Amino acid sequence: MSVNMAPFTTAFPGARILIVDDEPGIRRTLMEIFRRVGYHPSEATSGTEGLQKIQTEPFDLVLLDLNMPGMSGTAVLAAARPYAPNTVFIIITAYATLDSAIQALRHWAFDYLFKPSSVQEILRVVENGLASRQQRVPPDDPVALLERALATLKSAPPGTMPDMVVGAGPSPETKPAERFLQAPGLTVDTHKGLAIIAEEAIALTPTELEILTYLMRHAGRVVSTQELGAHLQGVELSVHEARDLLRAPLHRLRHKIEDDPAHPRFIHTLRGRGYLFEVREVC
Repeated sequence: MSVNMAPFTTAFPGARILIVDDEPGIRRTLMEIFRRVGYHPSEATSGTEGLQKIQTEPFDLVLLDLNMPGMSGTAVLAAARPYAPNTVFIIITAYATLDSAIQALRHWAFDYLFKPSSVQEILRVVENGLASRQQRVPPDDPVALLERALATLKSAPPGTMPDMVVGAGPSPETKPAERFLQAPGLTVDTHKGLAIIAEEAIALTPTELEILTYLMRHAGRVVSTQELGAHLQGVELSVHEARDLLRAPLHRLRHKIEDDPAHPRFIHTLRGRGYLFEVREVC
């Protein structure tokens, strides 16, 4: 199967990556992507085979499916730690198993990818994972370090630095409790800027994300228009200024996360008082 992908220069040529997934199509696709980028990929068809390889071969990074027959990804993650303390683990999960992925992040995993994910997102997460490993375990060979630094600079657009240099993406020390906000029927990943509802991940703009996370962190309390506006701007605003600031992003946010914005489930307007995040069943 051919994969269409834009030219990509990795900062980590030769990185040893293991793909553990029971779906042949996913393994083939990832193997092709990684070979073309310049990694050295290997594959395992089950959790048991994946753990055996981790116990006997060194890997810089492992992509690990959570939901496999026999030995699950969660079991592999727990058993692998003594054998691969410096290996970065990235979870592959479906929307329905997001809660399991969050638990995995609480126990050593670096990040997660949804099935399916774009090539761009896969490479972004993998590069960030490899950058995190390099920060924790500097390479012994200074020439390899220099080559990776030069490759990183070449891959960056003029006048910018790539995300993995400035540390974009979560680190292994990130606390999932700070990264994820959850309410019945809604999970927000504050690092990826996603609202995850049922079988869909919805991308939020930075302003939409700020509004939603602030309201969720103050769930059950009425947040005034001025308070929310001041949170976004960092300065006190008049009621009219705050309303003008919030009108468009709140409208967009509601249309993204509410099945029927006229009868909201999550964000409620209390006329003359402000906004309330409270999950209500919609008849």
